[in-house]
Amino acid sequence: MHAGTKREGRGRGRSCGWRQPRAAAWALGLVGGLAWGSAVHAAPGPGELELSAPRVRSLSLSPALAQGRIEHRELGVHGLPIRGAYETVRTRPDGTAELVASQHPQAMPQLHPSQARIPATAVPALVAAHLGLGDAPALEDPPALVYILVLGQPVLVWETQLALVMQPEPSRLTLWVSAASGRVLRELDQVLSSRARVFAENPSKTPEPIEVELYDIHVDEAGHPLVGTRVQAFNCVDVEPDEVSPWWDENECWPLQTVRSDAQGDYFVPTPDVVRVADNVDPNDPYAELSMYVHAERFLEAMRAKGVEDFRCELSSMLANSRALEPTASFDWKPLNNAYYTDQCDPERGPTMLFGQGSEVDFGYDGDVVYHELGHGMVAHLSPAGLGGVRLRADATVIDAPGINEGLADYFSIMLTDDAQLAEYVGRFWSGTGRPYIRDAENSKSCPQDIVGESHNDGEPLTAALWATRKRLSERGKIALDAAVLEALMRMEPDADLEQAAALTLETADRQHQLGELSADDMVLLRRSFDARGLLECPRVITDPARVRAGRTMFLRRVTSGIHPFHPGPMQLRYEVPPDGDDMVVSFTLKPNGSSEPVAAHVLVKRGDAPIEFEYQLVAVDDPPVEPTDDPPEDPVRELVLVSGDWDLELEATLVAENDYLVELGGLEPGEVLHVTLVDVATTNAVASAVSVRASSMLPPADPEDDTGSTGEPEELPGVDEVTPGLGAAGCACRAAGSARGGPARGGPALAWALGLVLLGLRRRGRGSGRCAR
Repeated sequence: MHAGTKREGRGRGRSCGWRQPRAAAWALGLVGGLAWGSAVHAAPGPGELELSAPRVRSLSLSPALAQGRIEHRELGVHGLPIRGAYETVRTRPDGTAELVASQHPQAMPQLHPSQARIPATAVPALVAAHLGLGDAPALEDPPALVYILVLGQPVLVWETQLALVMQPEPSRLTLWVSAASGRVLRELDQVLSSRARVFAENPSKTPEPIEVELYDIHVDEAGHPLVGTRVQAFNCVDVEPDEVSPWWDENECWPLQTVRSDAQGDYFVPTPDVVRVADNVDPNDPYAELSMYVHAERFLEAMRAKGVEDFRCELSSMLANSRALEPTASFDWKPLNNAYYTDQCDPERGPTMLFGQGSEVDFGYDGDVVYHELGHGMVAHLSPAGLGGVRLRADATVIDAPGINEGLADYFSIMLTDDAQLAEYVGRFWSGTGRPYIRDAENSKSCPQDIVGESHNDGEPLTAALWATRKRLSERGKIALDAAVLEALMRMEPDADLEQAAALTLETADRQHQLGELSADDMVLLRRSFDARGLLECPRVITDPARVRAGRTMFLRRVTSGIHPFHPGPMQLRYEVPPDGDDMVVSFTLKPNGSSEPVAAHVLVKRGDAPIEFEYQLVAVDDPPVEPTDDPPEDPVRELVLVSGDWDLELEATLVAENDYLVELGGLEPGEVLHVTLVDVATTNAVASAVSVRASSMLPPADPEDDTGSTGEPEELPGVDEVTPGLGAAGCACRAAGSARGGPARGGPALAWALGLVLLGLRRRGRGSGRCAR
């Protein structure tokens, strides 16, 4: 097996051979010599790794918020940046430096840039093959050599930024391709004064339009488009203009600035009557363009008042009425029921944000939607290295960082509106939501009970805790809490989990307390709000028997070329055999998430009253040539994350109906405790819904008339953008010996628990192993 994927012509009985890291290589540490003159931190270790700061990003903050000058310093080595390695430094007015946050490499890079084995010219074809494209995709720039951190070690990769594409929905992928093997190790989708008359927030909550002053446009004559010092707005029209935007592509509407000032320098356009269906679905109306611009100005001005004086992009381009021009059954065009933040700051390469013309609503009408997308930009701007990483924990794979990104984007909207409900216009007039808003911070969601592994959902407990505090504070207290959230964001790691977000916010809120801006009672309230939602300590194990039986949703991450044999699931379920029971039944419905490709999931089981503990190790794939040669084999590079752990069984479920699966395990003792999780062993992201663990005696009776083949649907989680990062292609999806389709037969405990796990060349840790055999 090479690169963690299937290779043609190899026998299926051949084992995956992993070469363990050399002890000498792992003994190398770090020395504290940083290249800039005012370094304030020395990373520990006995080795000789001299770090530099190839890129320093100073934040433009008010003195009250910054308490000096804040810089994000990306770390580098051998002349290349290390993505995800950074130091955030505050330089105080007296010149002293304080390390605010940092993430350092834990080992030497294995390859020097001069040792890259994959040339830049090969990268586009590798990316095309990874994405299943016939032709090489359009790139914004040629691939560039950088390092990325994998389990703390810098791995040499080609960073490849794909150009923004709008169809079938907006996407702007960044991929990191191994410079040693050509495998795609990581993938991230980046897609998160004159006067005017607009709706104050949206045409549902504030139905009477008001006149507002524009902050950045000061004209007194006709013909000027909506171009300010910080934002420019475009409409999207269905007739080709005289000048075509450089980022237009086939079958897309054409970006065009249609709103122009009148003779007095004002911007008045007809306001829609949202009670009329036609006004909601007008694909060329100028109001969406104006609304989007006005709300963006309002957001940036509000952030300036809170101390953040700049934004991710010097000039943000915003596109209204975005849609495809292909006809559908209902329209002469294809609706786009969403809004997106793309992180594209170059106006020649695409919009920074785009707002869809939906099938029932116009997303550019809703101020909350605009604030949310700009909130993503503020998260990208203030955090040291973004918030989009996946954290591999001992108990689960968590995507809390994208969830925190979503939760804070909602909180940025709350900062402006002081209202818990978000996007009342979109929610009320779009039947897809089923409620008069998209999300509501006035909720009781908590961790881990309401965590499913999906970003929009998993950020809600954080937003709820912040809102529960904010609504009880004085105006002075609200300002202080907002400042604490902004400062905490400047310290968050790119793969931060919910616990870290809560701890950092408490830490920065304590500074506001020391300054006299928050009272002792305010601090108690904030801590209690976090604690009530499980954010201070949140092991990803569901222990409530009723919840374990009731069925829940799990979003499962697919097998990739950077991890083997799978990503752990987002949580575990603790099952206790009832006093009159002797078995366990795991049932779930499994469907692909975002594709129509085949899906497959296995069930991991650990026997005992302690959760499965996953372990992660960086290894190299040892795949010698088919024909022996006299040449010594090339030194393998450690870049693959091997997942192992102490689970006892990996069981393949039986398909009992369309999309419905079942695992049965018998011969158990009354009162015995087991821990269960699901893992995706296919190359497609999957949604497991109605995941239930219970005794066979608790199963509902079979209904011979019921042939629907469904035990539950994934929870509807409407969002206003899709910036969930994707991952790479398949590794070898395999199961440990002892897996059996349908699981061990009930009543056969000796057979069930005598099934062992095969150990292949890697010392087993604990009771289980992530190794595979075919």
